[in-house]
Amino acid sequence: MTIRMWGRLVLVAFGAVIVQVGLLNQIVVVGAHPDLFLLLAISAGIVAGPQRGAVVAFALGLVADIFVQTPYGLSSLCYVLVAFAMGTVTSTLPGRPTVGFLLAAAVLGGVGGTLLFAGLGTLIGQASAPRHQLVVVSVVVAAFCALLAPLTYRIFEWTVAVVPGTHRDAGAFAGGSAR
Repeated sequence: MTIRMWGRLVLVAFGAVIVQVGLLNQIVVVGAHPDLFLLLAISAGIVAGPQRGAVVAFALGLVADIFVQTPYGLSSLCYVLVAFAMGTVTSTLPGRPTVGFLLAAAVLGGVGGTLLFAGLGTLIGQASAPRHQLVVVSVVVAAFCALLAPLTYRIFEWTVAVVPGTHRDAGAFAGGSAR
């Protein structure tokens, strides 16, 4: 991963902080608000592949953790797992993901990431939301993810500087000078 890619990622993360804190945290639907950083992690996995996407998602999670009152690193762990899963599934596709795939991945990633965050939080002793509220949060996050998935996918194509349609990262972290 190049300095240029990391610079672009800093710009995306800074913009995401502004949008999440300044706008999306103000949009509350039945006690839940969208999670832009989860959507960015999903997009990173889809575009950059499992390994590079997980690294990018980890960095995004560290930024997101600054703004939530949970143990530092919990968001990063969830985002890494979601990005890796999305990248792994996407890497099995023969070509560029279709819009239908992007929407389905966004919904599944939104629900999965929300449930994973709640489950891991419960395991480490964080207060948990009631089940009915967790369903509402999952639906709100998934709907938002589906709505903006095509846009964030394009943003991440620019961020990680991949040629459109090439989302695999084989050998990116194979060690040494595997390139």
